[in-house]
Amino acid sequence: MSTSRGVIRVFVHGWGGVVSGLVGLALVAGVAPAVAAPGAETPRRELIYPGGAGYPRVIRLSHSGPANGRVLATVGSVSNGNSVGIILESTDGGTSFQQVGTVSDPEGAAGRGMCCGTLFELPRAVGAMPEGTLRRATTAGYKVPEGQRHTKQRLWQSRDLGRTWSFLSDIATSPNQYNAWEPELSVATDGQLVVHWADESDKPDHDQKIVQVRSEDGIHWTDQRDTVKNGDFFVRPGMPGVRQLSDGTYFMVYEVCNLDEPLCSAYFRTSTDGWDYGDPLDLGAGIRTADGKYPRHTPTITVSPDGAILLAGEMLVNADGSHAPGNGRTLLVNEDNGEGPWRETPAPVDVPDPNNEACRNFSPSILASEDGTEVLHVATDTVDGVCKAFFATGPVPRPS
Repeated sequence: MSTSRGVIRVFVHGWGGVVSGLVGLALVAGVAPAVAAPGAETPRRELIYPGGAGYPRVIRLSHSGPANGRVLATVGSVSNGNSVGIILESTDGGTSFQQVGTVSDPEGAAGRGMCCGTLFELPRAVGAMPEGTLRRATTAGYKVPEGQRHTKQRLWQSRDLGRTWSFLSDIATSPNQYNAWEPELSVATDGQLVVHWADESDKPDHDQKIVQVRSEDGIHWTDQRDTVKNGDFFVRPGMPGVRQLSDGTYFMVYEVCNLDEPLCSAYFRTSTDGWDYGDPLDLGAGIRTADGKYPRHTPTITVSPDGAILLAGEMLVNADGSHAPGNGRTLLVNEDNGEGPWRETPAPVDVPDPNNEACRNFSPSILASEDGTEVLHVATDTVDGVCKAFFATGPVPRPS
């Protein structure tokens, strides 16, 4: 924590490392197990994986031939002291999940630290990789001692629906001891693979910013540039998430920490080609409901077949920053490509009243159903001191 201009500046983004380092091991400091409020119905949710888990991500295959419609998920966990990526599959639309694969990266083994994994299916061929190839990108080495640390964004691939994985390339390596987090994959209109991530290595100019690179083959990466940054050193854009809207527009959501708004609120910007998102110094548009509520921390999105954008985040707060009644129990929906007010809808996984914590509802994931009437939701909560990932499916009511 630091202070600037009389405003408390909280460096929240590093919580990602805390999640990965603790899942499956010991207590998450200061976080109590989830307990339903007196008289409240016990949350209806199921474990997606029996062990400790963080950073859940979920996708539906749509470029994999006979496997189209399967739902795949990934979580970060720890096995025998090594950070691993767990791959899970559902063949019944998200009603149940079974583990089908594991990504074991030596750069995350033996306490080196690995976190923030994401899962992506290639919508078209990129280089030698055919359409439907699965990609998992992750951050590795963030816990290496500072004198030897050069955090990497790593890319793995699978051509058998997540059963086996092979290392493909280092997307980027930090030039100094400062960390970088949360790589996010997309394919631009020119067919190049694009990766965005949150970069802390540009000190003393920026404490954190969002950057991007691209590749024609998934092996050689070029054209690194800034995507979102701010002239104030303490302001920290991070946690980018990209999805393509029904009209082809690329929609990027992210958090911006240490503005005058309390802690980290959610913003978005768009691109017509999946590469040019405009002036990096433009922080974009804030996400708000009609009465001023906004999501705080770790925003993620899914796009419904009917064009609606659904957003999940760690917290929901009122316009004054106080906890909203639906905090930890609410998703937001927008039917106008992100413009104008967003509306509230109940979250299928209930994590009662999270409060800027390292596990509880940190970086959840959502997936709209194929007909847009429901949403699959995966979120984390602490149980007996261990971070666990839960899933549930619920309806998405139409606007009243």
